[in-house]
Amino acid sequence: MAESTTSGEQLQNLKYSIHKYSTFSANFVPENILEDKPTDQSSRWSSDSNNPPQYLILKLEHPAVVKTITFGKYEKTHVCNVKKFRVYGGLSDDNMVLLLESGLKNDTVSETLVLKTYRVWSPISFTFCQDCSTSGMTFHFSLLFNEDIF
Repeated sequence: MAESTTSGEQLQNLKYSIHKYSTFSANFVPENILEDKPTDQSSRWSSDSNNPPQYLILKLEHPAVVKTITFGKYEKTHVCNVKKFRVYGGLSDDNMVLLLESGLKNDTVSETLVLKTYRVWSPISFTFCQDCSTSGMTFHFSLLFNEDIF
């Protein structure tokens, strides 16, 4: 587990599991995002549909205050890379609030995004990643390694 310190605050990578998902395509199962393998094109979750909403719900090992989320990327640009998405969070998988509405650049650089503050950084147990569009308009949704940091 990697750790770093920023402004005296301890940051820590959080462990999570795949809780639920909309669909997946052939060998691109949701569990593929649990490891960071940017040189392995099959190391991704890919939906079996290009119709939104497609989603993954991740369950944190322990409730935590989550302030940022990091998305890994493949070593080359890819038409399935998520262009627009939403991230929700909450203590249960049926009661979550919007924490982020953003997009990823279609490049090879991992992106860390800051989540919205709600209820003065309340702990969450679940994150819900909902894909809205891809870099290629008619392609399935795809996510690589995902890393929550608090």
